Amino acid sequence: MQQSEEATGHFVRERALAMVVTNLTPTPLLNLPFTLLVSSLLRNDAPATRLGWWVVAAVISTAITLLALYRYYTQDGGSTPRPTLVLIAASFSSIGLVYGMSPWVAGHGSVALVLLFALFPSTASAVGCIVTAGRRDLYLSFLIPLIVVSASTLLLADDSRLRGLGVLAVFFGMALLVLHHVISRNTVASIRLQWRSERLLRDLAHERSELTGVNDQLGSTNMRLAHQATHDPLTGLYNRRGTLELLDQVMATADEGNPVGLLFCDLDRFKAVNDALGHRGGDRFISIIADRLQRSLETGSIAGRMGGDEFVVVMPGLDVGGAAVIANRLVGALAQPVYAEGREVPSSVSIGVAASPSHGSTASELLRNANAALYHAKAGGRNRVELFDNAMQQEMVNRLEGEQALRRAIDDGEIVAFFQPEIDASNGQIVGAELLARWVHRNGKVTTAQEFLDVAASAGLMGRVTEKVIANARPHLRRLAVLGLPDGFRFRINMAPEATERTWRDDPIEHMLQGVEPSLVTIDVGEAAVDGDLPSVAANLASFRARGGRVCLDDFARGVSSLRLLRRLPLDEVRIDRLSIDTITAHPHDRAIVRSIIALVREIGLAVTADGVETGAQADALIALGCVRQQGHLYAPALQASAFEDYLLERMAERYALAAEAQPTWETGDLA
Repeated sequence: MQQSEEATGHFVRERALAMVVTNLTPTPLLNLPFTLLVSSLLRNDAPATRLGWWVVAAVISTAITLLALYRYYTQDGGSTPRPTLVLIAASFSSIGLVYGMSPWVAGHGSVALVLLFALFPSTASAVGCIVTAGRRDLYLSFLIPLIVVSASTLLLADDSRLRGLGVLAVFFGMALLVLHHVISRNTVASIRLQWRSERLLRDLAHERSELTGVNDQLGSTNMRLAHQATHDPLTGLYNRRGTLELLDQVMATADEGNPVGLLFCDLDRFKAVNDALGHRGGDRFISIIADRLQRSLETGSIAGRMGGDEFVVVMPGLDVGGAAVIANRLVGALAQPVYAEGREVPSSVSIGVAASPSHGSTASELLRNANAALYHAKAGGRNRVELFDNAMQQEMVNRLEGEQALRRAIDDGEIVAFFQPEIDASNGQIVGAELLARWVHRNGKVTTAQEFLDVAASAGLMGRVTEKVIANARPHLRRLAVLGLPDGFRFRINMAPEATERTWRDDPIEHMLQGVEPSLVTIDVGEAAVDGDLPSVAANLASFRARGGRVCLDDFARGVSSLRLLRRLPLDEVRIDRLSIDTITAHPHDRAIVRSIIALVREIGLAVTADGVETGAQADALIALGCVRQQGHLYAPALQASAFEDYLLERMAERYALAAEAQPTWETGDLA
């Protein structure tokens, strides 16, 4: 019997300690930020020196707490070693000391300020009473330094009100000791009951038959599988299937008097976050966002993860107005930076709002319309809320029709290659041509890439458009190579981001240029196309250059990472972005910027080209700055293959004629 009581007492002490340590675990994430926040907010009101010592004490306390938690969680099973227990007690003492210092931190400021700081010890002591339930020794380790330091500071104050508050703090601490005793008694009783229950269950389990055990295991497995089938393993929210099933159930009872609000949420620029943090960090980011989302919802609202960075919130009983209020709250809550993988990552969300029955009477209608509103929020600049209306419905229909038309055009071969010449402005000779996508309709109408580029990007068709353009251009490239091209002539091909992000590791350039001599091609790559996986991109581009190709960094100076890419990519040339060319003659500052770009690029040994040259003034300015390789409507528009062939042959003939004229004419008499 005595042995059994000893075992029970040991179990109670260890289990109570485990509960206290569990409650202590989040403390390092709370105390130091709280101290820093208060110090920052009241830096002008409280003495700076005392605030500094307070922060130092908080840092030391956090370090002790982290060490105590590490020792506890890394210990082998069994009883907690005494050094670890002493360290945990020291952690509570340091925390109590930090909060007990708060009245002292206020110094000789206003009574209101001292009273404000005096709230911290009382609040902390009350919280500690709950946190340390079941372990009087740890509560005393926390309470004594807290009460001694805070009460002594107040009792020594000049203001009688503060001295009275110090007396009250002492009595409050004594009252909390009584309260802690009551709470601990109940906690210990609960743990004892748990211990007896566990012993009883062990005895019963031992007596069960093997079949009963198997059946229990099967039942647990079935429940787990049922939960897994409807819940997301990463966030614990409903998954796509569970969300749709829930929405169907809720919509079955929806009517005018019982509306259902729906939020379709999409994290802004999550790919960049995932690229920066890696997949593990991206998962951590998603988990934090999901937790914030869940904590920001009203009771009765249910969140689900549709996949990737998309979330849906189902809100029974809320109309569109109520749903919009919640949506705006979520935008604010999710706009707070996320700390993941040791760094602070910006966060924002776009939300589309719809509500039954006005925006749909079925789950599919409500989801579709909320998604349409979400698309509008994304197009409107992100980090915002959009409410569905009928105009969005028509816009979505038009967008879907545009996507379908573009898909048909790709399949039917209506996406063809046009060629825009590239000129050496110093002598007027053609030195290359860029392949551009054009949509040639059956009625002969030609649509430029700028007119269907947004549709292609939103539908994820940029890769297919690029492939079709190159496939269409391939026989023309071969024919022109056979006819003969000027020395150094190259065809410029732009790599679409959507075509490269998923395939850089598989060398998309080699696949794309099958049957085309690499020495005839310059690959244009932009920041958006390469920034996702720079090591793979650099390896692919280096391989392409080794086969005779050239690589150009496109739209230089437009993206934020242009200078970084100059160092990390194997480049031959840089192409100044069109916006810089447009303004080169507008202001001396704009001209100076372009001059600096050209000087920088030439200094590191790269060639420089310009796109979008529309006026003679722009051309002359670029020539004066050292950029002679130019392209734009000043020289020639984009031409169909046959027209470009005629243009090229004509320019080559002119060049040969000029060369022949320059040769001397020999007479017989000259030989005498």
